[in-house]
Amino acid sequence: MLIALFFARAISAAEENPAQRPTGYVPRLSDLMVVIQIRHAKLFYAVRRGNWPLADYELEQLISTLSEAGRYYPKTTPPMTVADSIRTSIGEAIKAKDEAKFDQAFDEMNAGCNRCHEAADRPFIFIRRPSYPSAFSNQLYSPRSAEQQKRGH
Repeated sequence: MLIALFFARAISAAEENPAQRPTGYVPRLSDLMVVIQIRHAKLFYAVRRGNWPLADYELEQLISTLSEAGRYYPKTTPPMTVADSIRTSIGEAIKAKDEAKFDQAFDEMNAGCNRCHEAADRPFIFIRRPSYPSAFSNQLYSPRSAEQQKRGH
């Protein structure tokens, strides 16, 4: 039990001080994207339920993970430099508790995600608003026609 508490404290300290984090492990980009996808869905549903503090928290977590992806994978095409614009547009909507403004900013974020996926030769990864309460209902799983891909649908 004492050993478990020691490790829990060591992990907690490393989370509090990023400089103490181990540098040998680099998460795969796809793993970071799954974390972002979960945060994306949680952000959406926090707003839908009017839980603005949770929405703000999930936005910060999403931005943090996106920034980590950019740090670990600086040569992605296109580079992941959208974190600040996402923080600004969605953050303003959350601060104002404005669901309509949030919807517009959220849709713009989704379009940016899909443009990036397309530029990275991954147009089959299409992100959208979640369609039902699930961490993975925010991705279209059926294949899209070439015409739908061109229109961004």
